[in-house]
Amino acid sequence: MAPAQASGVRAAWAQHDQERLDWAFRAYTRFAESLSPEIRDRLASKDQQAEAYVIVFGKTQVGKTTLLMELMGVLATHMPRVARVLRGGRAAGQSATATTMEYRRSPDQRWGLKVNDTATAWYGDDQAMEAELGRLRTAMEMRQLVAHGPCVVFVPLECFDADVAQSGVRMLDLPGDKPANAAEQEHVHAMARKYVPLADLILLVGRGDDLSFLQGGGLTLPGIEDWQSAPRRFRIVTTYSFTAQSVRDMVREHAGEAEVPLYRRRLVEQIERSIPLSEDVKRAANFFPLEFGQSWLDAREAEPLLYARVQPMMLTLKQQLLSDIQASTTPLARLRVAVDAHVVIARVKEKRQEVLRGESEALQAVLGRAQHEQGQAQLAAENIGKQCASLAQAQEALTDEILSKDIARHFVFATTAPGDPYESVDGFKAVIRRAKSSLRQAFVSSHPDTARMSGTQLFWRRVELKDGASGSDDILDDAFSSFLSTLNAYWVDKYWSTGEGSDYARDLRTFKRCIDEVQTELKALARKRWLAAAHAWREHLLEELEEQRYKRDDFQRLADGGIAPIKLLEEKLAQHTQARELFEQRMENDLVESRRFASLLDAEYVAELEQRRQAICTAGNFVTGFLGLLAAVRLADVRKQVLLHIEPSAI
Repeated sequence: MAPAQASGVRAAWAQHDQERLDWAFRAYTRFAESLSPEIRDRLASKDQQAEAYVIVFGKTQVGKTTLLMELMGVLATHMPRVARVLRGGRAAGQSATATTMEYRRSPDQRWGLKVNDTATAWYGDDQAMEAELGRLRTAMEMRQLVAHGPCVVFVPLECFDADVAQSGVRMLDLPGDKPANAAEQEHVHAMARKYVPLADLILLVGRGDDLSFLQGGGLTLPGIEDWQSAPRRFRIVTTYSFTAQSVRDMVREHAGEAEVPLYRRRLVEQIERSIPLSEDVKRAANFFPLEFGQSWLDAREAEPLLYARVQPMMLTLKQQLLSDIQASTTPLARLRVAVDAHVVIARVKEKRQEVLRGESEALQAVLGRAQHEQGQAQLAAENIGKQCASLAQAQEALTDEILSKDIARHFVFATTAPGDPYESVDGFKAVIRRAKSSLRQAFVSSHPDTARMSGTQLFWRRVELKDGASGSDDILDDAFSSFLSTLNAYWVDKYWSTGEGSDYARDLRTFKRCIDEVQTELKALARKRWLAAAHAWREHLLEELEEQRYKRDDFQRLADGGIAPIKLLEEKLAQHTQARELFEQRMENDLVESRRFASLLDAEYVAELEQRRQAICTAGNFVTGFLGLLAAVRLADVRKQVLLHIEPSAI
């Protein structure tokens, strides 16, 4: 075979090799497109050619960058130097990550920095690189620089362990959640929206002695806050995992080398004390309790026995984590995401239903309050309306004529009988005093006889007479003044005779006449005053009726005004209920679709075989046709490999 022909054969075979999984990714694309957007967004669905990368994310100051350096193989002796430079002039203990960073091995002993599309800048000493990273952070905080992609930092080659192979996987270090200022926070969210959706694997990093980073409010970035919805995309890494005294005591109690499963189970149990984990989430292989960095090196000197027992486990866990990182970025790993669809759907459905339930309950509560308030206003308007009707009806019966007849026919005024006086002037004066007192009391005690009234009893019972004795004293004084003048004109106190025609008999007749006259006058005055009081009370009732009518109208306006908001709330609740039903239907449809991946694979596999059969039949030469036949035969093995990798029992 000629060299040119051999080169063509190799190129053709390489092309067949590159296309061996195309059918599977077509099935995956069809599968992803059949799902609703909220599910698709959580599956990190991307095509076969998309660049693979892993994200490291967590709160500030938990050791994310140090973890990355460890995984990349930075020597422990060089870790302080690397950490100092990466902080960009900030004090120890402050964040090293100003924006999304990607760290690589330098081809030589220089530091390098590449920002956006600019050429890589190289620095021969640590101070220059440290200063440049400081300027980068300042520019980011002042919004003078917008990073369109990760800033790539090249770490000098001498900082790495020569025995640790360089990983081909890009690992992106996102700025810590809840950073120090608003500019950094805004940038963190922008970076999360850009890189999280298509990350092949996300390492959630937090301190082992503070697991709040996994709780509801601990993770606030898009695509990360509900990490349990797609558990295969996440690994939980805890730093300072053996700092707590209880963990160290546990290590001492278990003789021999620390066992990975034991401490993974313990970490899961610790997390479950704060948040519930589903069975898919709490697979032990997803959790990595680690110790590294300067604090762990110090433990080697301070507690050599503890270090000796735990360090082998640390090496094992780091190796497993590196293996997971490598495995997550293969094309087959991306297909494996499809199997997670039912887990994602269940989690999204659960979380969304929880939110929808809360919203529905809140709407129902608002609607209930509005209906209650409107009902109370309507009830008040109706009750006051009844009172107004009753008052108006009563007012119609309270005419001047009826009131005058009531007071004329049914009035109580006690009759005064002071008795006969002694046969002396002083006796007459004494009985006059008693009579005036008795008449005054009768005047004050006079009242309408409501028991004998018909139809107006309730009205009269509420009439009140103020200043009951007012005016009576003048009448009493006037009534007896002339008689008293006669009595005062006598020179002798005692009457000589009391018989008919005597002064005593004449004065007694005068006294009784005065009693009758003043009693008649007082009774008339009392009736007049009670009638005036009745008129005043009737006016008051009219004012009260008017006031009640205003109040009734106010409540009615309030009730009428509440109808439209209630209708809006009812419509909103109906729309919310419909949206919830549609969401649940989408989730059910997605669940049905999630079971179709295997059949989609079969359909695309058959279509691929048919396409290749046609290509073989129409090949321009035997060599091309034979290569196509070999590739088609090989396709059966590729299919077995795909089905084996995605665990067909799970779909």
